[in-house]
Amino acid sequence: MAKTFLQVRTEERDKEQASVILEELGTNLSSVVNMLLKQIIMTKSIPFEVKMPQAYTEQEKMAEVQASMEMEHLTLTEEDLKLLGQYRKAADKDKFREKILAEYTEA
Repeated sequence: MAKTFLQVRTEERDKEQASVILEELGTNLSSVVNMLLKQIIMTKSIPFEVKMPQAYTEQEKMAEVQASMEMEHLTLTEEDLKLLGQYRKAADKDKFREKILAEYTEA
């Protein structure tokens, strides 16, 4: 199979640090890039998790919601905040939401 040239822009320091680590592992950037491309083809996905770093703690998130609600002159009780926390942790958020709405419509 014919080879092609791939040019990648990156920070010089990142390239240097990665090269040192890969050399210690017995490989190099070119080989690792080729491994990455093969994994993308084989898995039809990015072969590692890509996500935003968690910037806020749970308490900070709750405080942000509470502050936003207060700006709209809406208050959240401790029970509301507890429900919000339970919702965030719920595996099936739709089911949790339906349960809460059913409880409110019954009252």
